[in-house]
Amino acid sequence: MPVCNNPSSLPAAGVFVADTGGETVRLGQVSRTQSGSVYVRPPGGGAEWVVSPGDLRAPTEEEWTRIRVLTTPVLVLSADHGLRPRPEPVADCTPCAHLARWFDHYMRRGPQHDESAAVDCAVEIRNHPHDPPKMTLKRDAPPEERR
Repeated sequence: MPVCNNPSSLPAAGVFVADTGGETVRLGQVSRTQSGSVYVRPPGGGAEWVVSPGDLRAPTEEEWTRIRVLTTPVLVLSADHGLRPRPEPVADCTPCAHLARWFDHYMRRGPQHDESAAVDCAVEIRNHPHDPPKMTLKRDAPPEERR
């Protein structure tokens, strides 16, 4: 990641800086410079603000840790993108088969779509055997999908 080491000059776009001009230090990434001013956005995105080059310094190690957290992409688990595989029920296990059907039900599009409940089903299948179950299993199987 680019670092601002010389606050007396205008940093290049993409450089991470610490803005010391206010009551609290604000971390940001330089988006552009114009007419002697530096335009900065929060790490990970957000509203741009203007900073005087004299109020900028390089981030400390602790600040770099925050910048890394804020700029690291988060993997979104979603069956729509193929990142969450359908859980495979354990063979000849009625609770696993039941949970897999509920998983399918929750992952369908529509008003019953509930990815949180689907993840709960997948976790319970992963935690086989189900003695004792980690979650309360519904008595009935989900309704069949109408086509």
